[in-house]
Amino acid sequence: MILYAHRGMHRHHTENTEAAFDEAIRLGFRALELDLVRLKDGHIVLFHDDTLFRMFQIDERVCDLTLPEFQRVLPGLMTFDRFHKRYADSELQINFEIKDDAETLHRVRHKLLDFRQPIVSSFNWSVVNEALNLGFESGYLFSEIQQPEAALFPFRNNRLHLPYRGEEILAFSNSIQAYSEFDLYFYTVNKKQHLSALRTLSNFKGVFTDEAGLRRAPLLAG
Repeated sequence: MILYAHRGMHRHHTENTEAAFDEAIRLGFRALELDLVRLKDGHIVLFHDDTLFRMFQIDERVCDLTLPEFQRVLPGLMTFDRFHKRYADSELQINFEIKDDAETLHRVRHKLLDFRQPIVSSFNWSVVNEALNLGFESGYLFSEIQQPEAALFPFRNNRLHLPYRGEEILAFSNSIQAYSEFDLYFYTVNKKQHLSALRTLSNFKGVFTDEAGLRRAPLLAG
């Protein structure tokens, strides 16, 4: 089982920043999750949302900003290049979620190879397939368990990232029967009892968490 620090330890520091990632590492996490998005001037930065509204109450789209404009709003904004320089030589497993399209993937592809074990994920499943074409381990992100397109989409590997919201585990297990041949990772899991329940699934592999205390959860009885 693997636990990813979701956007770093963002309950302690601004998400997707060096401070958040360093805190996760200090607390013992050996896997990180982060978000990549492309700005107007082509720079790739670590940021989750399409707009600045949730974090800053500014009604601006991220894709309409240049790097200097964004850095005036968030001085601690990490570019992908800065993240690469800081962490590429580490032993961390890192999940890079592509927030927009395959162009962002292609802009970072060569530097992703410098990381020990990069994983590419996206809600845009065509981006995942392109990452597989490039030889990366990749995960298909689901926004909901039941997505009609899943029955028709040509999945090309067996790694799925699924939402878990604390559902009763027997009913939840029945709802994911269609994915019994896949390796399953769940987000965002912040309670030890939820982790314990998910660990009863035979194809459970790991979770993305905001909760530092969950790092000790592998010691719980299965």
